Amino acid sequence: MAFTTSSKLTQSIHLPVGQDGEGEYSAATKGCFDVIDTATPLVLTEIAQQSERDSGASAYHIADYGTADGGTSLGLLSKMVNAVRERGSKDKEVVLHYEDQATNEWQSVFNHVLGTRNVVDAYGKIIETPYKLGGVFTEACGVGFHSQCYPSNSIDFGVSFTAMHWLSSCTEPSLKSRSEMHAARCSVAPKYEKDLAMKDWISILQARSNELVKGGKFVCVNFCVSKDNYFLGATDRGANMWDSFQTAWDQLKEQGLIDEEERLGVSFPSYYRTMDEFLEGIEKVPELKVISAQEKIVRCPYRELYLSEKSDSMSGREYAEWFVPTTRTWSNSIFRGALGDGRTDKDEVMNQFWENYMNLVKEDPGSHGMDYVHAYLVLEKV
Repeated sequence: MAFTTSSKLTQSIHLPVGQDGEGEYSAATKGCFDVIDTATPLVLTEIAQQSERDSGASAYHIADYGTADGGTSLGLLSKMVNAVRERGSKDKEVVLHYEDQATNEWQSVFNHVLGTRNVVDAYGKIIETPYKLGGVFTEACGVGFHSQCYPSNSIDFGVSFTAMHWLSSCTEPSLKSRSEMHAARCSVAPKYEKDLAMKDWISILQARSNELVKGGKFVCVNFCVSKDNYFLGATDRGANMWDSFQTAWDQLKEQGLIDEEERLGVSFPSYYRTMDEFLEGIEKVPELKVISAQEKIVRCPYRELYLSEKSDSMSGREYAEWFVPTTRTWSNSIFRGALGDGRTDKDEVMNQFWENYMNLVKEDPGSHGMDYVHAYLVLEKV
């Protein structure tokens, strides 16, 4: 999940959880594996149909934008390397370019890709690392995907999963002093977030257009607000995750741990675009052609596994302790950022917030989950 390095304020708000090198993001974010599995056929089909580049580097270059700790995309990248070699030389060299913000968990990225720390999906399966296939080279970029990260005409295939909803700046958050927390919860999208999201999206697309070789592909799987007005954690199934966040956060005030300014101080610097907004931005970058554009819901694997296999053997509290960390990996620093600057008890307050949320979940575990709602976009540089 990346930001431009020029946005120091944004980077100070959105920070990884856990210690760098531990890979806590992939360990707790099991749904992202299913999101990427859903995109895998689209990616492999495009590789199979892609023409060899006419000139330039002999190696095949893949960029993974907003990679976080690199764990969730590991299996896909292995499949991509194999697909590239199946269509041509079995010895084809491949370069993996991992991109994220400068403050990313880079030790975790290399632990995962080099295989010094195993990655396990939601179903207990160890994910194969592409590095062990041989002839695979890897490097990291901390520029941020809102800007051009790689030389022009250098990338054969770009992918990005659950990353490009983050905004490049949060200097004028519209939701401070309001209770919605996120633009997607507003009846009318706030103008600042809406306008910045479009500006960012065009910048992202222009940067990818510059980087891609002619005939290069970009598969972007990004959070969206669907035609049914569903979005992350708010679908036709179970409790609304954002309502639960709100209840747990408001409870901190009832417990005397935050004041009213802090209660209304949560403003996520991200925006879930509609399909129309995605397509409007693409139209402004004529070098990119839409191959396909679909909305898909991926159900929360924690809730699905609980309801199908674990409800008889797992208590409500155990489910809460298993599920809630997947919501914490990407949101903890945002909630923490709403606390007053001078506070020395932020860790204690945040621990109580997550305890409040887990207490909600344990009362009715089968209703709590985090469904993923994404736009699956396949683009080609023409």
